[in-house]
Amino acid sequence: MMSVHSCPTIPSGSLAGLNHRVQKEQNMSEKKGLLAEFKEFVASGDLMTIAVGLIMAVLVTELVQSFIDNIFNGILGLFLGDKCSTDPQTQKQTCKTFSDLSWRTITYGAFLNQVVTFIATAFVVFLIIKVYRRSGRGLTSDRPSTNDLLTEIRDELKSNRQG
Repeated sequence: MMSVHSCPTIPSGSLAGLNHRVQKEQNMSEKKGLLAEFKEFVASGDLMTIAVGLIMAVLVTELVQSFIDNIFNGILGLFLGDKCSTDPQTQKQTCKTFSDLSWRTITYGAFLNQVVTFIATAFVVFLIIKVYRRSGRGLTSDRPSTNDLLTEIRDELKSNRQG
């Protein structure tokens, strides 16, 4: 037979210090102006994370587009043969034949150029982040960490059980 253990109830006064701290932070954030909050956001490192994510997303998009345009379409053209399309207005059919080599060529040089651009830009972004982290900006905070808050809660619960 399973026994059900009941969880100990937390006395309402045990978290008073934590509640006071949360209220103090809310009051401070209400008093800050928009410019001060923006300055804190920029200094916190969140903006740097967003910028790096955006830069890398654009680079990967360009790399994939280059692969499709320069490698994949060329391989596809070799297997499919002539590319024919119909103009919806005139109903005239036009075909790209073997003489039109743009459909059947694999331009690996353009793709390799894009790969080199991707690697170089990613390396520069890495160096910028490395310098940013060494400067210490955005990494220090006057707010306690999650571990500090959990330790404080644990200590308060222990003291309430003993006292």
